[in-house]
Amino acid sequence: MAIHSSMQSMLRESLVEMYLVAKDCINFRKDLNVWGSNGCYGYPAAILLFSIADSIGSYVLGRTTREHFNILNHNDYYNLNLDTGDIEIIYKSYRCLLTHNAVMAPDTVLDIGQIGDAVFEVVNGVPKVNLTPFLEITRSSLIKFFEGIETIVGNSQQLKDILNS
Repeated sequence: MAIHSSMQSMLRESLVEMYLVAKDCINFRKDLNVWGSNGCYGYPAAILLFSIADSIGSYVLGRTTREHFNILNHNDYYNLNLDTGDIEIIYKSYRCLLTHNAVMAPDTVLDIGQIGDAVFEVVNGVPKVNLTPFLEITRSSLIKFFEGIETIVGNSQQLKDILNS
């Protein structure tokens, strides 16, 4: 944490911190004897990864918080080719509930997954977010965002709204 002379500088630090903590959460393995199940720190990892997508979407796309998640389909960033219904599920059943209520919707799955898995898929009618591929595409999206951060953020409505609040 530091003092920053610009929002762009602060974003470079805050988004990298969020990414690195999400990575640590995904790489951690729970002890079955302590937790009663195997896995990683999936809930905080998901919250952080969704927050990064939300932030990038807010500067690149603007508009409503829900519309920020259209960044998941943006060709220059996540490029997941999801349909509108999938993005609604991600936004409502995962992002909003995890962020505000520390739960996900019933009959949704959060999995560690593997590189090469889909970030989001529906398996036997059950939505599933795979964290490892989500982390990997987030890394690529951050690199792309940072390449143009001065212009993207400097020209964004989001920055204007922040500065006028």
